[in-house]
Amino acid sequence: MSRKTLQKYAILQIPGMVMVGLLLAAANYADYVSLPTSAVLMIGWVVKDVVMYRFVRQAYEPGPPHGTDALIGQAGIVVEDLSPKGSVRIGAEHWSAKARDEGGSLRSGSSVRVISVEGYTLIVDAADES
Repeated sequence: MSRKTLQKYAILQIPGMVMVGLLLAAANYADYVSLPTSAVLMIGWVVKDVVMYRFVRQAYEPGPPHGTDALIGQAGIVVEDLSPKGSVRIGAEHWSAKARDEGGSLRSGSSVRVISVEGYTLIVDAADES
């Protein structure tokens, strides 16, 4: 169980709890519901949220990166010299790329790793050959 997922779920339950609390307070004020009944209903609402977490937790967990963000950390090969711009091949795809080090250049055939993405241009650095 991820702490961040639990925090996200708990924060998103606050508006519902506030609304139920206000409705119960108004019902109590208008003598529709007694104070002990309001307290039991509020506790029931919180217990419902705790029980439901088990069933909806997966919907609150972050998914895998997608789009161009999924390319960060991927290894590739320089197709067109990067000095500082050129192109690289990541898997079967060719991408416009720029060397992270503006002064440096990477030759065709060099191994690179994607550091970040700016629009549709990959920012790459020489891959560690260790």
